[in-house]
Amino acid sequence: MAMAHALDGVWLKCQRARDHLNTLQAEFDAFGRDAYTFQHVVEREGREHVYRVNRLRHSPPEWGPIIGDCVHNAASALDQLAYQLAILRTGKLPSRLARGVHFPIYPSSREFWVNLPKLEGIGPDLVAPIERLQPYHGMNGPADHWLMILKRLSNSDKHRMLRTVGYRFGGTAHYRPDSLIDAIFPTGPLKLGAELARFVFDPPDPMMNVDPSFSVHIAFKDTPLADGIDTWAMLNTICIRLEAVVDEFRQLFR
Repeated sequence: MAMAHALDGVWLKCQRARDHLNTLQAEFDAFGRDAYTFQHVVEREGREHVYRVNRLRHSPPEWGPIIGDCVHNAASALDQLAYQLAILRTGKLPSRLARGVHFPIYPSSREFWVNLPKLEGIGPDLVAPIERLQPYHGMNGPADHWLMILKRLSNSDKHRMLRTVGYRFGGTAHYRPDSLIDAIFPTGPLKLGAELARFVFDPPDPMMNVDPSFSVHIAFKDTPLADGIDTWAMLNTICIRLEAVVDEFRQLFR
């Protein structure tokens, strides 16, 4: 019988987050195959050809709790990691410290160090690697760091359901004649009447069809994040970074 590892529970949380992500991927893919249809409209006597959404399915609200469960397990894995770090040296923790153990996520260096007493259970030799992971070290600033995004999504999910929407991310024309002088693929929420593409021809050609296809993904809507952020891609990034962090600390428990 294999010996239990201190981070077994943490890894199970990571795996559970990824299980929810895999569920979402399968449902997103199935939804995308029948999410909408479009109408081809010829304007200005064939100079412009426009493709607009004329039938639409809305993303199911049932996805919200699944996204929330993915986020919750990711955040819980970090807090359990912090707890295991806190008991690494002694194998136990006074109740006054155990109640407050959590993985710190702060947008500024000042906030991290001001709240350092909350890490009392974690030895000083472990504070430095935790500090290096903080969002304010991110290349694009703390707001775009995966830890800060995870924290905002987790806090939001506690109070209201995380929502999604189909979102236009561009497309392509599979036939590009010499007369095609411009191709525009507007981005934005997928809704009835939304313009998927506009093609401009010179000379005009009322019979032209460039056989376009469009890139539509499921994006966050009305969350603490900017609208239009790809839901699966963001959750996948969180899972990947989370697993890397846990793996980084794993060597301390050998």
